[in-house]
Amino acid sequence: MSSTPILETVDVRKEFGNLVAVDGISLEFYTDETVGIIGPNGAGKTTFINLISGVLPLTDGQILFAGDDISDLKRYKRVRRGLVRSFQIPQIYDELTLRENIQSSILSRKQENNRLFTPTDREEESLQEANELIETFNLEAHADEHTEHLPHGVRKVLDVAMSFALEPQIMFLDEPTSGVGSKEKNDVMETITQAADEQNIGLVFIEHDMELIREYSSRTVALHEGRVLLDDEPDAVFNSEEVNEFILEGGV
Repeated sequence: MSSTPILETVDVRKEFGNLVAVDGISLEFYTDETVGIIGPNGAGKTTFINLISGVLPLTDGQILFAGDDISDLKRYKRVRRGLVRSFQIPQIYDELTLRENIQSSILSRKQENNRLFTPTDREEESLQEANELIETFNLEAHADEHTEHLPHGVRKVLDVAMSFALEPQIMFLDEPTSGVGSKEKNDVMETITQAADEQNIGLVFIEHDMELIREYSSRTVALHEGRVLLDDEPDAVFNSEEVNEFILEGGV
């Protein structure tokens, strides 16, 4: 594991009226790891990611990205820094092909970062980059299909590929295999984690399928009632009496 975290949360807290959804979570995340987050409904998993990605404001605490305090930074500026959550990408347009959707995500980044480039330059570069991402995510067979006709599992991978087009340093995914058939789940996760490993992108994902957590996370964080119950290697987490009592036996 690299010695310097790309992202830190320091005593992060979120209250909704009298409800404490996230209660002082302090964690570090690195670019060379895949972190699986588990916990029962109401544990604060999605709220925690919403705080990190800027969807929700903090009640208290700090979020540090590459050592800088980004607690009050707007969502699009976090994306520009390299902190991406999959739904923060431009929406998937059903009237466009898979290739064109990836290209649109690339263009949105280039228009922001490369203002000196001409539209033609950006178009040519975005097409080349889109083709590379299509190959990375094994989407060649569907590249020229309109997305409204794509299988659900392929749309999930497309969603992540479009996130990769934003050049993240760390990416957060909320149930990346939800709605995907059991036979496709491993294919989706294998594709995502392999691409993240190859590009040294940190990956953090919420998942209710414990087999996927065991198989694909290098580290597992168990949340319960808005707090960290355990943060360790998957085997240590799943063998924990506390995790079995509060999470696994009660369902996730």
